Amino acid sequence: MRKVLLTALAAASISVATAQNSAVNSAILNHKNGTLDKAKADIDKAIEHKKTKDDAKTWFYRGVIYQDMIGNPIYGKLADENTPILVLESYDKAVELDGKDGEFAKQVPARKELLYGQVLNQAVEFHNKQQWKEAISKYDLASKINPTDTTAVLYAAYASTANQDYAGAIKYYDKLIDMGHKTEDVYKAKVQLQQQIEAPDEEVMKTLANGLKEHPNSTYLMQEELKYYLKNDRGDEAMAKLESAIKADPNNASLYAVLGNLQERKGNLDAATANYKKAIELDNNNFDAYYNLGVLEYNRASEINNKAAKMDYATYQKKGKALEAEAKEHFAASLPYFERALEIQPDDQSTMQNLVRVYTRIGRKADADRISKMVKQ
Repeated sequence: MRKVLLTALAAASISVATAQNSAVNSAILNHKNGTLDKAKADIDKAIEHKKTKDDAKTWFYRGVIYQDMIGNPIYGKLADENTPILVLESYDKAVELDGKDGEFAKQVPARKELLYGQVLNQAVEFHNKQQWKEAISKYDLASKINPTDTTAVLYAAYASTANQDYAGAIKYYDKLIDMGHKTEDVYKAKVQLQQQIEAPDEEVMKTLANGLKEHPNSTYLMQEELKYYLKNDRGDEAMAKLESAIKADPNNASLYAVLGNLQERKGNLDAATANYKKAIELDNNNFDAYYNLGVLEYNRASEINNKAAKMDYATYQKKGKALEAEAKEHFAASLPYFERALEIQPDDQSTMQNLVRVYTRIGRKADADRISKMVKQ
């Protein structure tokens, strides 16, 4: 009699379990048939039922069904802005319940990779519409889905900058650096944002120092660091630092270009000229050296013209024409430097603008008009 009773209880247990799993199985079948509305209704029941709410299979298929509603031409309306979050939570719960080597947990990475792409696409759509807050929110979620990918973090920095949330953008650049994405552009952007919010000099200089550890040949970072040395009356330190760097790396053209810039700022124009030319000797494609040589010659010409302009009429009659001729020689001397700089960086707007001025000064109107058409208005 007892044996019969136990058998009856076992049968009842099997019947109950089958009834509980039927919602999950029905959800899977409806998903397979493409009826996502019915699949969603079934899985929502299963996720609430005490017999199936702690099964990895339930959570995994909840994630699958909800994920496949995203962007679906028929059932996409069932998804909302929170749907990707629910999908991520479902997959994480499935892994928690199944263990990383479980049947369903093993399928989660591929599904998360797909989800990352879906959310990133949503972020880009908001970005293109200049809906910055929504874009940033999606970039944050994409980064949460795939914490090792830098794309979402980088574009979150761009969106924050566009939204004029400069402090927020700096945090994203810091995150990129922590992730090992230490490109020169990241340090450059962070420095510019710190300058925008008028961060303390020591914070900016720390960023510059860290950037130069990663990119010791970065002319931009060296020149910016130089500005702060000079601003804080540390010009001698800057000079000593550059001279030590040149001794350690005497064939580094960028170092000579920066040294020339420092000497120019201190008014030692002959030494500046010599170092710019040394940079060119070492690297015939050194844009900064060519550009700065052009600027030096242009400024010499302008100073001479200013002297002539300040003369009284009698003095001008005696000396003015000679000074103007001398100025014109310096304008002409700047021309090959600016022309070579433009060859190296054909899109540089400052070089184009200077070329227009030089061509105009020396009477080459056709060339001035040609370059002027290239300048962005």
